[in-house]
Amino acid sequence: MQQPTLLVRQLKSGSKSAFNSIYHEYYEMLLYLSLQYVSEREDAKEAVQEAFVKLWENRATLKETANIRNFLYTIVKNNSLNVLKKQEVILRSHENIRWMEMHYNYEAMARLGFDSIEFKELKQKVDEAIENLPEHCRVVFKMSRFNQLKNREIAQKLNVSEKTVEAHMTKAMKLLKGELKPYLSLLIIVSDIFS
Repeated sequence: MQQPTLLVRQLKSGSKSAFNSIYHEYYEMLLYLSLQYVSEREDAKEAVQEAFVKLWENRATLKETANIRNFLYTIVKNNSLNVLKKQEVILRSHENIRWMEMHYNYEAMARLGFDSIEFKELKQKVDEAIENLPEHCRVVFKMSRFNQLKNREIAQKLNVSEKTVEAHMTKAMKLLKGELKPYLSLLIIVSDIFS
């Protein structure tokens, strides 16, 4: 590999061979770095590719003394963390959708007078599970699920941060999921009947 300053100078002037040299020098290291954060190889590859695209797009603004390795390292790390954030949002969204579906199925069964032993048992178990939540989790869960308030609105009403609301919701859903696991199949069957 050439002297770093010369390589940066060539890159700044638009040299594709300088870019290729940097790419081949750092690609594997950066892919390994990204895989320390994300589990999917495709996500890691994308994080690395985006870093090289950013390097190329910003080449003209680089200082000749720029540390290319650190530049790419920082971008790949940030890209990988962004992938994790997106995945967390998607997972949280899926969890919220599942619990909303459960709530609506539960309400639909109640409105339709679904009078089976299974429904009565399910209703009792859901009510018990919600009432057995720790106080703050229960309050936040009810405000979110039954009053359909957004996290921001709950935070304002309870005079806490949105992060605190999110933490209580995550804990509530985890506890309810564990408590109601044996009954989730009944909810799915009933939702198929009434959908």
